[in-house]
Amino acid sequence: MLQVNLLPWRKLRLQRRSRYWLKMFISFPAIITMTFLTLTAFLVQERALRQLHLSALNTSVQVLSRQLLEVNAATERVKTLNAQRLAALQQLKRSQDYLQLLELVAAQIPQDVSLTEMTEHQQALTLKGEGHFYHDILSFRDVLAASGLFGNVSLSDVQQQPDRILSFVIKTQFRSASPAPEQGKAP
Repeated sequence: MLQVNLLPWRKLRLQRRSRYWLKMFISFPAIITMTFLTLTAFLVQERALRQLHLSALNTSVQVLSRQLLEVNAATERVKTLNAQRLAALQQLKRSQDYLQLLELVAAQIPQDVSLTEMTEHQQALTLKGEGHFYHDILSFRDVLAASGLFGNVSLSDVQQQPDRILSFVIKTQFRSASPAPEQGKAP
């Protein structure tokens, strides 16, 4: 019978098996370590990018808050200017109304009637004056009522003065004959 010495082959096989398992035990942790290091590097880079984006966003927020403050200040200035413009338009309208009133009085007042006082309080106009004849005072009241500048014209008080002159008080609501300017439109 033939005898074969299997010891060298076993030794060679054992060495191969040892190298295989050594490779497995070294390469697997090495692969895991390399993967961990790669992931760590990726996460550090991602965190640095997020920090960069966060600082850019913070800068943008600061710029936008400054712009918002400027816009709010400009809005307040616009509101103030609009209020001033509306007040100026109302003053202009009121001045035009008074001019129409004075033109009407100058053109239509009877010769023997004179106005001594003209006062306004909350759209209510009070005209005080004197005249020689009652019918002249009534005709002046009728002219005022027909003019379109006044509403509810009433002769409230007529008194005889000692020098045969009649003093009178006419009360009326003052209204504009010209249309009111629209608030949204410029003159």
